Amino acid sequence: MLDADHPLRRRLRPIRRLASSTEAIWRRGLPLEVEFWAEYIRTAGGEFPEEFRERLDPQAEIKDPIILEAIDRSDADPVRILDVGSGPLTAVGRRDPRAPERRIDIVAIDPLADAYDRLLAQADLTPPVRTQKCRGEDIFKRYGPDSFDIGYARNSLDHSIDPMTVIENLVRAIKPGGTIVLRHYRREGEAMRYEQLHQWNFDVKGGRLLLWSKRRSYDVSQRLDGRARVVAQVHPGAYHADLVEAVIRVSDR
Repeated sequence: MLDADHPLRRRLRPIRRLASSTEAIWRRGLPLEVEFWAEYIRTAGGEFPEEFRERLDPQAEIKDPIILEAIDRSDADPVRILDVGSGPLTAVGRRDPRAPERRIDIVAIDPLADAYDRLLAQADLTPPVRTQKCRGEDIFKRYGPDSFDIGYARNSLDHSIDPMTVIENLVRAIKPGGTIVLRHYRREGEAMRYEQLHQWNFDVKGGRLLLWSKRRSYDVSQRLDGRARVVAQVHPGAYHADLVEAVIRVSDR
């Protein structure tokens, strides 16, 4: 999913939060997410046409340095990468620019995949990677243990019903020694006044990855202790907030 303060998102009318369960709020926000992507596809990326073209390029290079490092650490063939909350067009890239012959298998998932398929069909676009319908909370049930070498989520887990469950699903679905990369805006729920899908906050304190909403809170580093090692830090953000980056190394089982 694209950044919450992406120019296209700012044009859309917010859905005001009502007293309800997290899942009910989440379900009410889904139509607005579809509306955002419809506008993104209609305008060919809006103010970011180069990004749009890269998402449609079957030979797009993987640019993320942490993903490239994780590819180096893997001896799998192909290297399987799971993009969680990818939207209709994954932005991960399909090719290692340093070793174009290296086989990379991208699996993109999103609970709104069916709606995105309709948007792409209406625009007569064929995605290089077809997004599969799956909630992050259902990753382990859908794919099973040790199914991927790398997990990735950018500005998507804070849009989920329970991001801690998603992270734990990822830890179980990623092979021992594999890597999970999370990048999310800092305290996004608070910044967005808990409107639409923004019900959760990521933050880093004392090097620990923290996650909380108005209803629950988690010390992710503590929760994963013994199962994975978490390295989290805050970087200056591009839009309205700093960026929380977490690299999770799955332990041997």
